[in-house]
Amino acid sequence: MKFLFRFLLIVFCIFYSSKIKADFLTLDSHIDIPFDYMTNPEHDPGNKTDMQVDFQKMLEGNLDGGFFIVYVGQSELDKNGFQDAKKKAIIKFNAIKKMVEKYPERIVLVKNPSEVYQAKREEKLFAAIGIENGYVIGEDIELLEYFYDLGARYMTLSHIGHNQISDSSLPKKSLKNDIEMHGGLSDFGKIVIKKMNELGMMIDISHVSDKSALQAVALSKHPVIASHSGVRSVADHPRNIPDNIIKEVAKKGGVIQVVAFSSYVKVNKDRTNSIIKLRDSILKMTGDMNFLPEKHMKLAEYKNGMDEINKDFPIPDIDNFIDHIDYIVDLVGIDYVGISSDFGGGGGINGWSDASQTYNITNSLLMRGYSNEEINKIWSENFLRVWKTVSKNIS
Repeated sequence: MKFLFRFLLIVFCIFYSSKIKADFLTLDSHIDIPFDYMTNPEHDPGNKTDMQVDFQKMLEGNLDGGFFIVYVGQSELDKNGFQDAKKKAIIKFNAIKKMVEKYPERIVLVKNPSEVYQAKREEKLFAAIGIENGYVIGEDIELLEYFYDLGARYMTLSHIGHNQISDSSLPKKSLKNDIEMHGGLSDFGKIVIKKMNELGMMIDISHVSDKSALQAVALSKHPVIASHSGVRSVADHPRNIPDNIIKEVAKKGGVIQVVAFSSYVKVNKDRTNSIIKLRDSILKMTGDMNFLPEKHMKLAEYKNGMDEINKDFPIPDIDNFIDHIDYIVDLVGIDYVGISSDFGGGGGINGWSDASQTYNITNSLLMRGYSNEEINKIWSENFLRVWKTVSKNIS
């Protein structure tokens, strides 16, 4: 009987998909793009592609828009490393600009919540910009304003590996990182927090160490976000957020955007270790320092390796994903949780493997008993509230 009820509810939701699209504003806070975005036809979202996110998949899945990410992997903390990171960041900024200029009738670049709502009213997709890894600003604080003017509305303080701003939750072996470099935020990192507050740029604590996160929340005058993280009490992984930090983020009025990255949704150490071993072998084979999904995930060696891993260790599903949302709601309330995919960066779970399946998240939230109002909060309103607060309360 329970199975039949769930089946009928799914059929009902699919049948009324147009109504669902009208009822909910769906925002994915973390969508990665490759370095050849908009220069390679295979990575032009206006085409039918193998990417997890393109326009057709967004429309099929009722995904209205999200934050397209300027990501650069962590490298050496020196002049050459910083210069190279800046150049790579600008490539991705230009790609996002090219996308909206090429398809103005299909997607618009948004720089504030009002423009998000306007895009929804006009039935256009929307793209905002987030920076993943503060490494890209080097030691030049003025680059923050430069990137803000290009459209960046949040910045993840660090990534895998410590940088000049903060310690990472995952030290990088190839850079010979110790457990800590700064004991949290660096002195420069504290200046960065202040400058981001002044600009109205959201501070993102995903990827940073626990000490860095707590210091950032305390130092910031405005709410902070975790743009793509899970709950450590549900899945014990250092990339996930522990209860005490979730409470501090909520106390400040921020939001945790639960991420559909399988290793963070459900921890299986054997699966995780197998993936790490596979990626290390790919890096050794290619001679690269950083794992680039757009490059390495296309290799036959990687695809075959992942097929074997998925046979031995099944991918987590949407129910596992929503367990993280439920936990945050129970811990701090409905107003402090959101959704992110990390598509293009390794994200994807059983039932939400690309943007065309986005409606499965909405349907599953309905089946968990969430109301339309609550689902709207989870999908976008909580995040947009923080964005509005940060942009209005400029120091």
